[in-house]
Amino acid sequence: MAEENEYLVRGALLYCTNGTHPRRINLPICHGSYIKGHPLLHKNDCKMGENISYFGVCESETPPEGAEEIRLAGYVPEGRTEEVEDVQGLKCIPDILGEWRGVKTKTNIIGDFPALTMESYLICNCGGIIQPVTSGQEYEE
Repeated sequence: MAEENEYLVRGALLYCTNGTHPRRINLPICHGSYIKGHPLLHKNDCKMGENISYFGVCESETPPEGAEEIRLAGYVPEGRTEEVEDVQGLKCIPDILGEWRGVKTKTNIIGDFPALTMESYLICNCGGIIQPVTSGQEYEE
């Protein structure tokens, strides 16, 4: 389990409280700051499609407008083998409000962009909170 103040890096696993599947955050172009060889993320790394992917099926009472109906195999965490039901519903496409919150203001990346930690989160207009499950530091690139 990651520590609360551990920095988030490319590949950190995120989940949305209204989504069915966690996803890894992407960082297409590194900012030039690293921890243990992993590129650090900052408060502006919250662009849908560039940094953030969809989180499976949206289970919000107010799902994204115009979202397509999808069916996915149920999520099974790494290292587990249980069988789970498929999920079906509207695609969970986050409508992110603003930037990351709960950032590390004492650690800035490329100027005035605070770093992300395990305490950082995003708010989705559909009612979900997007939070890290892992920092990403435990993975090999």
